[in-house]
Amino acid sequence: MSDSDPKAVWNGRYARQALACDEDWLQAWDALLPRSGAALDLGCGDGLETTRLLDRGLAVTAVDISEQALARAGQRNPQAQHRRSDARELVGMADSSFDLVLAHLSLHYFDRADSLRAFAEVARVLKPQGLLLAGLNADDDVNYGAPADASGWGLTRVDGLPKQFFTEAKLLELLTATSLQAVQLRKRQSLRYGAPKSLWELVARKAGT
Repeated sequence: MSDSDPKAVWNGRYARQALACDEDWLQAWDALLPRSGAALDLGCGDGLETTRLLDRGLAVTAVDISEQALARAGQRNPQAQHRRSDARELVGMADSSFDLVLAHLSLHYFDRADSLRAFAEVARVLKPQGLLLAGLNADDDVNYGAPADASGWGLTRVDGLPKQFFTEAKLLELLTATSLQAVQLRKRQSLRYGAPKSLWELVARKAGT
């Protein structure tokens, strides 16, 4: 398995074990999230977030680049649709088709150009006034590889994968380049992976009526 192929890295990891414990972090955003309509779980992994979205009554399409992740997620949530797709090119996803895009720790693997592509794809598939809820590596996420200076757009290789660590300015730059408008942006600590992880939680709304 080559560490230059992210799909191979993720397939190897998911073939060995579950990667995360459950953490109902969505509860904190309950008042903002829709209770009906269509949701895209972008980078669904083990399917933990897909389960929460289904429980809310949403019709969920779950995507990941890893076939092993999709196999796990499909067993957990057979009522959801599962597709292999890259965040930078959501093939087969129609324009303005989702009320919610959930991207939990799946949009921080790209340089500036590919980050812009991914955020533009999210904006494309969201309905006007639809929401993006994303969790992303924070610039002070030292337990999981954050560099001393994360102000630039260079990637940091961590455990075989290139990672982006976001400052607030970099996230706002991505939103400015799209039709997405920030609703809330805050940092929090997660214990989902063992050691404390610093991440940004971003809620953004697509412009339009």
